[in-house]
Amino acid sequence: MTKKILIIVTVFFFAGMLLLTFFAEKIHEGTLPEVTAARPEQRMFPYEYADKNGEPRTGSIQKIAVTKTMLEDGVYAVYSAEKNGTKRDFVRLAPVQTGEERDGYVEIVSGIIFSDRIVTESTGALFDGAEVRVNRC
Repeated sequence: MTKKILIIVTVFFFAGMLLLTFFAEKIHEGTLPEVTAARPEQRMFPYEYADKNGEPRTGSIQKIAVTKTMLEDGVYAVYSAEKNGTKRDFVRLAPVQTGEERDGYVEIVSGIIFSDRIVTESTGALFDGAEVRVNRC
């Protein structure tokens, strides 16, 4: 009787391990936070300059900007890298330096560039180096 129980437990154990082997990737992907990523917005910000006569003037220039809320939560840039032989998406906390604030947006002086994809929404908590699923819509 003890041998039968041991054989049954062993069969179930190996069957479970076999299922995990086949479905581990799907299980892993299901636990990742899903993010929506986009290029950073550009907004107009004022700047001062001297005209050809040396007179001070004010103009507007387009600069990268993020919302104040996004800045408070941290600006995360999405990047792709290979992990265990598979291309995966990760986020990095961008060390942004800010400039002026205008109409609810804050100018980004450095830390991200226009070609970066930044996280605009997330279904879970993010941290520097977190693996994510990027919403491709």
